[in-house]
Amino acid sequence: MSDTIVILVNGEVFAGGYESTISDQKASADVLAEGLLPILSSKIKIAIMHGNKPQVGYVLFRSEVASHILHPIPLDVCGADTQGATGYMLSQSILNVLSRKEKQRQVMSVVTQTVVNSDSKYFQELNKQIGPWLDRERAKQRRQVYGWQIVEEPGYGFRRVVASPPPIEIVEIEGIKQLVESGMIVITAGGGGIPVLLNQQGLLEGVEAVVDTDHVACMLADQLDAKVMLMIVENDHKFISSGVGTEDYRLLSLEELDNTIANSTFYSNMVSRKLHSAKEFLQSGGEQVVITTLDNLSSILDKKSGLWIGADKSIIDLLMKS
Repeated sequence: MSDTIVILVNGEVFAGGYESTISDQKASADVLAEGLLPILSSKIKIAIMHGNKPQVGYVLFRSEVASHILHPIPLDVCGADTQGATGYMLSQSILNVLSRKEKQRQVMSVVTQTVVNSDSKYFQELNKQIGPWLDRERAKQRRQVYGWQIVEEPGYGFRRVVASPPPIEIVEIEGIKQLVESGMIVITAGGGGIPVLLNQQGLLEGVEAVVDTDHVACMLADQLDAKVMLMIVENDHKFISSGVGTEDYRLLSLEELDNTIANSTFYSNMVSRKLHSAKEFLQSGGEQVVITTLDNLSSILDKKSGLWIGADKSIIDLLMKS
């Protein structure tokens, strides 16, 4: 096998809102697999990560609706739930598209835990909103019964907030390395991994927190010595408003990326995270980051679209000659 690529897919690529059904998510996974086929059927070693923000939202919403008869679902279990479901849909779509093209390659989805920093200061910074919107009475009840921290956003309602402590370690990384090295397509660390910490006995336990998926993608890429990171987002709207559109082909050097980050005001946290993660990846030894949308995925190998950052040539370019 040749060099390694880490592919990071936003959770919103599969599901955009509460109206998205399981059938919609499966259909999006099919489109994704079709667009990735030239990479999937190549000799490049592949690890795929996916976000899970909307999917966790669905699980928490169902939990809220059924709260009068069923127990609440903790965030670590939500992470495991969504990793399993999205990993299943994505692995099935990849296997099917490879089968239709008579390409032989194994795919494995790995439920993955990520150890986060247990320093109490990180759990005092509750800045990640999760779950459904609540009215005032229900928010008061959740504070009293579950001890949730809840904030009000005028015009929308009340919403739970949790911590996002820095990730430290991917628990299953050695197994993931072996699978990737063997040539398997590995789906791993969905949503950044299930948030866990080491307790006083040195044992793993789940924690009520969320993990920064983009940061874990950089950790994974570093551990796998990946040369390229391909980021797939749901649409280009937020990038266009931030002055770094992905619809047309654009090449940025690391120096130009630095200048863009330093001199731009990003109105989207997602865009900011992607660009900072691209910088982190390239500064850690990566060669190239490509950011594109699901709709334009099939055109990136022809360099007709996408925001390309870093080296002018990479392992993706080799596919154009194959």
